[in-house]
Amino acid sequence: MPTPTGMPATTTTPLPQDSAWQTAAPGLELRRMRVPVAGLQAPVSLVRIDPQQVRFAVGYQPQAPLTLSQWASTHDAIAVINGGFFDASGVSVSLLIQQGVPYGTSYVERGGMFAVTPSGSVLLRALSDTPYDPREPLAEALQGWPLLVRTGGSAAYTHEDGQRARRSAIALDRSGRVLLIACHTSAFTLAELSHWLATADLDLDVAVNLDGGSSTGLLLRSSHTPERIEPFVPLPLVLLVLAR
Repeated sequence: MPTPTGMPATTTTPLPQDSAWQTAAPGLELRRMRVPVAGLQAPVSLVRIDPQQVRFAVGYQPQAPLTLSQWASTHDAIAVINGGFFDASGVSVSLLIQQGVPYGTSYVERGGMFAVTPSGSVLLRALSDTPYDPREPLAEALQGWPLLVRTGGSAAYTHEDGQRARRSAIALDRSGRVLLIACHTSAFTLAELSHWLATADLDLDVAVNLDGGSSTGLLLRSSHTPERIEPFVPLPLVLLVLAR
């Protein structure tokens, strides 16, 4: 994660304790929550997506990173979230697939992978359970670490290191919907985030951590329920949600 260079742009609307799910666009819902953690009220924004009504694409420009707003406007995206970890040159440290072309090397026995098949179906899996196979046909994919919720809904990360940071994650619920999740304050440790995701009323089946800290960013374009959490730095790697 790059070092922060400025303050992030976030929504100016005060977060309620729980806004409940609100329709933002066809197939997309927004929920804002304040989650009690370590004596704090952590602001969490969640975008829940019906994958039958949208398309997912990986954005990857290691030599020309963009802000989330620039990613969204360039690709006419409905929503954008930061991707996985990258090095100082903007190169992904794990496997990603963009328009069927793989880049980088897959995590082995750790982390998770979000992927889109050529037919448009989505999957999110623990790489320790189902490793990446270079022979499998995938249209888009990105990886994150660590796994936060293991398949079936239980907490996957229990090592408590006491390090709090801005967080972002991607999840799949038991109904097959994709959730993009971000907390723009340094409230959660990874173990706390793992526990909360597994026990909250989100009905999650599996979840994986993305590159948080200064890279945390989530943008939702909506005329009545927009959300904007800009990262501190431009991003070379994002996940885009596009209209079908």
